[in-house]
Amino acid sequence: MSLMLDAGLILLREGLEAVLVLAALAAFVGRAAPERAGALGWGAAAGLGASLVVAVLYAIFLGGEHDDRIEAATCLLAAGLMLWTGGWLARHADPRAWSDALKQQAGRALESRRVALAVAAIGFLAVFREGAETVLFLAALGAEAQPLPVLTGAAVAAVLLFGFWLAIRRGTRRLPLRPLFLGTSLFLLVMAARFTAAAVQEMQEQAFVSFTPVDLPAALVAIGLPESAEALVAFLVVLCLAPIAVLPRRRVAAGPAAAE
Repeated sequence: MSLMLDAGLILLREGLEAVLVLAALAAFVGRAAPERAGALGWGAAAGLGASLVVAVLYAIFLGGEHDDRIEAATCLLAAGLMLWTGGWLARHADPRAWSDALKQQAGRALESRRVALAVAAIGFLAVFREGAETVLFLAALGAEAQPLPVLTGAAVAAVLLFGFWLAIRRGTRRLPLRPLFLGTSLFLLVMAARFTAAAVQEMQEQAFVSFTPVDLPAALVAIGLPESAEALVAFLVVLCLAPIAVLPRRRVAAGPAAAE
């Protein structure tokens, strides 16, 4: 149940971000340059295809063999992406400001002579960035247990995302997005600590890291806290450092162009 919930929340957060990006760009392109709207669709489709290729390659390299070193590297990479994404999301918790920035970026692209390529590139990057991250996140989750709970959670999230897409396309703009973004940002930061601890546990199985057992209450173990001192320290260190990820970044120039 925990894996299904984790997978669903990860895909929901990543998918919701992509849905919002595409919806904002589609609304803008539809008004400013409707003849170029098809480029956005082609770019998004290419991003989805590239994400699927990443998923297939990942399955090929991990299928048939159990390699704790690869799983440890996957967990660490996923933890890094979760820290970055969770911090970015917390710093940009207002989806309206984010959509405005995207529209301004698209506007500058539309002013160029390569309108179709610019719009397609924005659509591609929006989908591929989220798709590639989701592959890493879900693959790391699947390494913990059987893939069925992960697939079930992802399927439920896909249905919810389709509902969000319909709501946005029909003009529903008063969704409680800010609490959702802040909540999932906190979730990703905690998951980053969890995956870091999981990476340490994988390295312990290969005897790369020593194992010092810790007697934790059953309730703490049930929610995912590791039972070794080394993994627990890694978990707590990342958890304590996570607030740094949400600190505002200095901008070298004023205006939307300097924003992340």
